[in-house]
Amino acid sequence: MIEGPSYIEEPFAFMFLNVQPRDLEQARKALLNIPHVISADFVFEPCDLIVPVRAKNNVDLERVVSSIHYDVSGIEEAQTTFAAAMRI
Repeated sequence: MIEGPSYIEEPFAFMFLNVQPRDLEQARKALLNIPHVISADFVFEPCDLIVPVRAKNNVDLERVVSSIHYDVSGIEEAQTTFAAAMRI
């Protein structure tokens, strides 16, 4: 049984966002309206939101991540981890 979203499809990234407290819910709603965003989940430390993002290719993924940085208000700090599938 599989639970939650699948991260098998490539390419994808995880964004770890710190958001101004007064903008947290608004930022989450804005993120969920972006088609490439899989989810936007509240967490406690070291960030406020974890946001998995999927795109059609690496160029599109970089564009989506950049647009989130610039278009979603209230983001104070962001760290992005680009995930890569490893075959062993």
